[in-house]
Amino acid sequence: MINNDLRIESYRARLGAVGRVQIPAFLQESSAERLRQCLSREVPWEPGQRSDRPPLLPSTAQELSPPQQDRARLMEAIRRAMSGFEFFFDRFKMIDARRDGMHPELVLHVVVDFLNSPDFLAFARELTGDHDIRMVSAMAVRYRAGHFLRMHDDKSHDEDRAFAYVINLGRNWEADWGGLLQFVDDRQNVVETFTPHWNSLSLFRVPQAHQVSQVAPWAGDHRYSITGWFRRS
Repeated sequence: MINNDLRIESYRARLGAVGRVQIPAFLQESSAERLRQCLSREVPWEPGQRSDRPPLLPSTAQELSPPQQDRARLMEAIRRAMSGFEFFFDRFKMIDARRDGMHPELVLHVVVDFLNSPDFLAFARELTGDHDIRMVSAMAVRYRAGHFLRMHDDKSHDEDRAFAYVINLGRNWEADWGGLLQFVDDRQNVVETFTPHWNSLSLFRVPQAHQVSQVAPWAGDHRYSITGWFRRS
């Protein structure tokens, strides 16, 4: 699944020095194309939002049409984002689906197994230099127009997250489409930006302040990705 021609030495050096790196042409092109097809045509998406807040739509709003519900959820998420951490995008929980045997026809189950295989875990340890990595979490994500992820650092009290990763599968992404992975310093300066280029791997050490800028209404594609963490536990 990983590009057979990939040479990681320079990327490993940058990751060690800076704590973040983007690797182009990460997957074999045929694998990237198949995953793109799955994400764009086959995945049963659900809205993703903060799980520690009440549902975005009251029960009375369920009478709205699906497009109206989607718009209402987005606008409420934007309102909440003005007062603290919030996110809103479409997601498919790959680990849960694999564990529970849901949608077994999806190639994403193969991806979960691959990411947690001995060969990939050995690759992750070699790339990062962290020999305590034991597992990889995974979630499919789709950002559409208006979707966003406010600044946070990925630190968790329940999981030992070593590195966060994003396998980008949006096509021909342009910088003014938004959906940019931005790294932020203590003075609120954006110190580096990763555009979600086709078939690239964005990888960064946790904790690290970052955000995904809001996707513009003129974006020419959805921002598809598979994302998660290299974990020690």
